[in-house]
Amino acid sequence: MSKPVAYGGQAVIEGVMMRGQRFFAIACRRADGEIVVREEPVPAIFTRYRWASWPFLRGTFALADTMVLGMKSLLYSANLQLADHAPGTNGQRDAEVEEAVLLTGGETVRPEAAMPKSVSGIAITGSTIVGMGMGIALFVLLPTLAAGMLRRWVDASDLTLNLVEGGLRVAIVLGYISIIGRMAEVKRLFKYHGAEHKAINGLEREGVVDVPTAMRQSTIHPRCGTNFLLTVLLIKVLVSSFFGWPDWWLRIGLRLAVLPLVAGLSYEVIRLAGKYRDVKALQLIVAPGLLTQRLTTREPEQEMVEVAVRALRSVLRREGVALPEDERLPVQV
Repeated sequence: MSKPVAYGGQAVIEGVMMRGQRFFAIACRRADGEIVVREEPVPAIFTRYRWASWPFLRGTFALADTMVLGMKSLLYSANLQLADHAPGTNGQRDAEVEEAVLLTGGETVRPEAAMPKSVSGIAITGSTIVGMGMGIALFVLLPTLAAGMLRRWVDASDLTLNLVEGGLRVAIVLGYISIIGRMAEVKRLFKYHGAEHKAINGLEREGVVDVPTAMRQSTIHPRCGTNFLLTVLLIKVLVSSFFGWPDWWLRIGLRLAVLPLVAGLSYEVIRLAGKYRDVKALQLIVAPGLLTQRLTTREPEQEMVEVAVRALRSVLRREGVALPEDERLPVQV
């Protein structure tokens, strides 16, 4: 390949999505044990324009990219599970999916037309809007209003109020993750998250993409979305401190307005930390995010790692990286 590529991904329902420079792939395990893979090009808006990859600007596009591909991947995995477990199907494949099966390189690959229609795009869009509204209320509105109440009892400085608000926001996020992490379904999702990291670590550490190599890797990775999230929260405290403590409605507007700037700064930090893993200063900066990954990853089962490896190999193959079974791959970081 012409330049190194930082591969990434996310866990989905009973599967993993992996993203390369030009393609992404979703691998899911169906009820009968079969692994199906869906491959697609990355939307042109994230690949066509050179300025979208400029430092500090690319962080905002990375955030949008994550949301778009993440929702698309979750929709696909949810549809597969509904097709397998809907009443009357008895775990049989959805006929609309079955008739569109393609066999490529020994893998079962689903093209875009193969998506079952059990869950509508309108329903997912509506759920996303509602979820974003609840997220803003819980993670933006609540902390700033709660911190504002502090001034009623003590003569706190603007800096103190910003620090309290940031601390409350981090506590709410971590508490939320801890609570949902107790759910059986979420625990399983977090195992697939660990499998995703293991597969990518195997590529970046040893230049190998196979199950044995991935199994001996760590479930922690510097470029993880959890690391990105916590880094955003911490940098946001620093940036917000420059705006003082205006009225609550202006505070919320400013918090949302500076999000692209904060995302850009955070992205560059974790990108460098992922590239230079032996630089202790960088690793110290992202250490809180790496510790937080203990909440969002679990040690996966081998069958989960098989799914993650399948997704990553699919992306590599589509992007022209040779995958001989008996040779090491060039490390891409």
